[in-house]
Amino acid sequence: MSGKNEEIRKALRFDGLHEAEKVTGKSYKTDKITEAIGFMNHINNVQIKQELLESIGDSTFSNTEENYLKIVKSIGFESVLIEPFINKEGIEERFHIMWNREHSILLKFDTFTWGDDGSWSEGAPPTNVNGGNFYYNWSQNSDSKLHCTSSGGLVGNGDGQKSYSYLFNGDFTPHILPEELRSIEPKLGDNWQEFSSKYDIWKSKVNLYVKENNLITIYGGYHDCREAIKFKINQLLDNGRFVKKWVERPHLWLLHYMDTKVDGYDSYQITKERISKLPKFVTDCI
Repeated sequence: MSGKNEEIRKALRFDGLHEAEKVTGKSYKTDKITEAIGFMNHINNVQIKQELLESIGDSTFSNTEENYLKIVKSIGFESVLIEPFINKEGIEERFHIMWNREHSILLKFDTFTWGDDGSWSEGAPPTNVNGGNFYYNWSQNSDSKLHCTSSGGLVGNGDGQKSYSYLFNGDFTPHILPEELRSIEPKLGDNWQEFSSKYDIWKSKVNLYVKENNLITIYGGYHDCREAIKFKINQLLDNGRFVKKWVERPHLWLLHYMDTKVDGYDSYQITKERISKLPKFVTDCI
């Protein structure tokens, strides 16, 4: 990892309050000095992140819609759905869904518009990105130890066996553990120590089998899309590979913030309807 990448990674993971507690030895919840130091740490880190991300042409926590679209289009995203909606002040906003064909990444975000004083007003410049995520299937390189994922989890291979039910071949097809290994998996009995010892031996045999057969796991996940989207995607690329045709769809939330203002809204149905509006080359992959 380059020096600047490491700086960005540290800045994104930095917790000002935690660092303050390490200095004072007290909780920010009960000590005002610790709370104040934590707040200053946070403000300082925001500036550091802003400068680092802008230096590589990446997105920052606060983005105008126009600039954000330039950034994501520069890394291969194309618009596949734009739905205008009206916010509570009667101003038209936009809900975007974008797609990266090379890596099969689905990006969604919505916008908000406000005036310089923080109030809503007609014609208030500019329109900003409110929030969103990008979704993917991804397999980590066997030699990579860097934590690159955010929310989500390992994709199951349909085996149904609790142990190693997430193994795949290098071409992303499911791999079922052979019977000679399945049959000798120790079962939990009354003696925990004896079971643990037998399980460790069995697990070492399975791990050797996984290594010899170049088996992989697949992660179905998503990241917050607002800050450092280029950096996050590049970290995933440097430490693994994206799955072109998703094996399992992560939990998609294709809603904008006004959808949630409707009493009894059905997030599943709204997401389903938005998926139905996407081009076939997207739905074929997800």
